[in-house]
Amino acid sequence: MTSDGAELHIQLARDVLFMAPAGFVTDLDGTLSQIVDEPAAARPIADVPELLRVLAHRLAVVAVVTGRSAADARRILGPVGRQLLIVGNHGLEWLAPGAEEPQAPVHAEGLRAAVRAAMAAVSPADGVVIDDKGLSATVHYRAAPDPIAARRMLLAAFRILPPGIELREGRRSVELRPAGIGDKGSAVARIAEEHALRGLLVAGDDVTDIDMFHAADALRAQGVSTLTLAVAGGVEVSRAVSDAADVTVPSPEALVRILQGVTASLPG
Repeated sequence: MTSDGAELHIQLARDVLFMAPAGFVTDLDGTLSQIVDEPAAARPIADVPELLRVLAHRLAVVAVVTGRSAADARRILGPVGRQLLIVGNHGLEWLAPGAEEPQAPVHAEGLRAAVRAAMAAVSPADGVVIDDKGLSATVHYRAAPDPIAARRMLLAAFRILPPGIELREGRRSVELRPAGIGDKGSAVARIAEEHALRGLLVAGDDVTDIDMFHAADALRAQGVSTLTLAVAGGVEVSRAVSDAADVTVPSPEALVRILQGVTASLPG
């Protein structure tokens, strides 16, 4: 469902988050921050840290579920990151509020070795940036002189992958990650169960976030009040992302305006 009615979106989100205990689960890049050519340079847009701080005090849980490593996501978020649950590497790492180190799968070292083996097939190329996150890796080609040719090169390099590693495409990127041991959707389901949520707001912008939207749909069928928001402005965002969400907004700034409207009325 697509609409540009900010007041309607605020009301829908408010209705969900008033169903205490409620939670907010969100992606990071492209959702709370703008997409940038250099992943390490990403920063949350203005007002996001303060909004997250307020929501963390007023909701049962605020979680950032991201393809980044959990430690990297906390670094980008700054001090407020220590107040949040951060689920990194597409559901493989869980960094609890205040914890120093994330929890990772018991067979993490074998997964890291498999990801490294897969990445060895990538040849250096202009504008192709490798983000090695240990348990997964993302190869960005947004800055390549010819993104179409760069994508073709990467898909050819990853035609044969080590056992247990799968490939998924994102916004001008190719992701390698362990198969069958968790994703963003299973993370949402676990968060909802552990916090006995009755209301859940979910936001994301990329195809990997569709797993979160589908998990929210499944929770809705079980009686949880849910709302999914696709931040889907720009030509890079797959139509499948907005098709999977309840509401589409054009930018991270538009999402922030919704969150500001909601926090203004949430009980302290």
